[in-house]
Amino acid sequence: MPELNSEDEQNTSLIREYFQNYIKNVKREGLFGIANFSTVFHNLMPVQQNLLRKILDLQFEAFLKKGAIISIAIAYPQDIINCIDSQIAGKTRKIQWNVYADEYQHLNDVLKQTAIDIAKKFNGIAIPPTTGLPNEQIAMASDYFPHTISHRLIAEYAGIGWRGKNELIVTDKYGPAIRFASILVNIPLTYGHKIESKCGDCTRCLDVCPYLKNKDRLKDYWESCRKYILSLGLKYDVCGKCIKACYNRFSLY
Repeated sequence: MPELNSEDEQNTSLIREYFQNYIKNVKREGLFGIANFSTVFHNLMPVQQNLLRKILDLQFEAFLKKGAIISIAIAYPQDIINCIDSQIAGKTRKIQWNVYADEYQHLNDVLKQTAIDIAKKFNGIAIPPTTGLPNEQIAMASDYFPHTISHRLIAEYAGIGWRGKNELIVTDKYGPAIRFASILVNIPLTYGHKIESKCGDCTRCLDVCPYLKNKDRLKDYWESCRKYILSLGLKYDVCGKCIKACYNRFSLY
């Protein structure tokens, strides 16, 4: 291992090693990156900027000058991705699809605890993977926005992957088959860089979803997506069809 001379390199190495050991212990694989706080903040929607101001309170100005956001990602196993929209003789096997839904919830739980542990270890603030809002408080997709930060945007500027045509973060190793959480920290760290899209001419994610394919023509793509997900009647509010289509293109594992 090369010698780490600067404080930011040393801190980054410590946090990366801590994360890698953590997910190894829970028998998962994942990715890690760091984004500049100011860059992320200025690219968030205003309601999410307000949430960051509220979370950081008196620390906000200090974070704006030299803060960072750690992005952690944990990957879905291959067999779980294969459960998405599983069919026999043209009929959807909802029991199998719910295996993916269960793993979605499990990864959220693991990511939440991982983010909390990293935050405690390195004096940061954990941002969990989901808002935790009950469905009865959600009338439209936009109701989520003031209650969380875009983990995808953070991962994008941390250099974990690029923004795919399915609006997800696509990675070289796991495609879009990953979940995210984030941690706010104010110590010197080495930042990643935004990656240009590698999707090229591929349209597999668009071809399996009419909402994605027509997102530029829909009045509210996110609300159309949310309503479709609810119509599936799975255990949790997930779909994953565009994830599976992209994942299969890469043949990643």
